[in-house]
Amino acid sequence: MAIGVTYEDFWHGDPQMVQFAIESERIRQRNHVISDDLLAWNTGRYTMLGVGVVLAQAFSKRGSSARYPTEPMMAAELDETLAEQKRERELRRQHADFLAVAAALAPRKPTGTDAP
Repeated sequence: MAIGVTYEDFWHGDPQMVQFAIESERIRQRNHVISDDLLAWNTGRYTMLGVGVVLAQAFSKRGSSARYPTEPMMAAELDETLAEQKRERELRRQHADFLAVAAALAPRKPTGTDAP
């Protein structure tokens, strides 16, 4: 039936097996409620971030650096492949920033003069 016990086992089987099936169903339902609650909480979290970004950009006089996340926040932390890809992107961004600073600080040759 609904808890994973057949009619025959329910009426003629070991009562302890039925008790285990009932307890297993309780645990399954509890985990489902926890999962639903976590999903609702994360939905509210992303909504709050989105509203915060819009308000920060709307009321900032000099422009806001607030940005909505470009990827799921927890997935990249929990999934090793996504975490590695995120680290790679961050290293490439840092490398590009370093090259831009190095180019800006490099001495420039004067143009239009006869200096060697």
